Amino acid sequence: MRKPRLDRDAPIAVTLFSGGGGIETGLVAAGIRPVVSVDCNPTDKGFSRQIQFCRDRNFEQYGTQSYLATVQEVAERDFVGIPRQPFILHASPVCSSFSKLSLLNGKRESEEDINAAIATAKAIEVLRPQWFTLENAVGYRQSESYQIIVTALNRCSYYFDSQEIDMVNFGVPQNRSRLILVAGLGKLRSIIPSTTSIKGWGNCLEGLILTQPELLLQQQEKAILLANLTGHFNTAIVQRVGVCKRGKDKASLRRESEPCWAITKAMFRDSKGSSRGGITYWDNLSKKAYKLPMRAVARIGGFPDWYDLPDREAIAGSIIGLSVPPLFAGQLFFHLLSIAGGSS
Repeated sequence: MRKPRLDRDAPIAVTLFSGGGGIETGLVAAGIRPVVSVDCNPTDKGFSRQIQFCRDRNFEQYGTQSYLATVQEVAERDFVGIPRQPFILHASPVCSSFSKLSLLNGKRESEEDINAAIATAKAIEVLRPQWFTLENAVGYRQSESYQIIVTALNRCSYYFDSQEIDMVNFGVPQNRSRLILVAGLGKLRSIIPSTTSIKGWGNCLEGLILTQPELLLQQQEKAILLANLTGHFNTAIVQRVGVCKRGKDKASLRRESEPCWAITKAMFRDSKGSSRGGITYWDNLSKKAYKLPMRAVARIGGFPDWYDLPDREAIAGSIIGLSVPPLFAGQLFFHLLSIAGGSS
């Protein structure tokens, strides 16, 4: 599918903790040019290079300059070479310390989290964007990192607000609760675009062929049996990893009319970099199981078909699991464009 074209004088954006480019995809959809992206995991630079390669493949034609560096490293150089006063500055700091699971397990905010927030605060002060947006796990709002960023916004005279949202309310067929912060130089109206009707994942298979048969795990068989006891359905997706090995829980199952659960990197790649099984598609009529095609996973994640996925499924799935759904991001940035247009 052909990628969208941008006007030569399109507003520009800078992204921090960019991952595989979910935010960039949303920016392009809204007509905004992503000029700089910054991202690197210093403990897994090989993975970071693969992610950068995917960003470059998708956004080089828009003139995006991709930095394989941590935000802290770029901040130490005072963001040299990065345009000042962009229309959008976006940050999605690493969220692993602030997820529900981490909080339940007693994981604490790390020094690395604090340093990332300090670097983000410096980016706000140095670059002075027209709009600053931030996305993270809901638990981020109670962190010291969040307070560091909010303090910088106050110091720079930004108006800001934050809300907890579920991406499913914005057309993304996935339950994904996140914290969204929006800051601007003028008084804010509603910071979040209008919600839409909730969609199931079923339409995400349109035009795709199931080619990889799978054998069900015991927990998946149990989930399918229980689902059949509670009512008829034609197809379902069944979680393949993240199932409790002690048998205390069953695999998550969602019928075609229901949104998917939150897609995570851990479904496709473990902490050692090895591939995982992804998501299983179950045809309840033929009683056959298949691996859900990665393009369908991308659609569930809010990615358009013009986004080029990596060939390696572990990398592609990781990108989708780490990304802000572009379908939501595009709506958010288009909303900010409309506010800016109305105030000019």
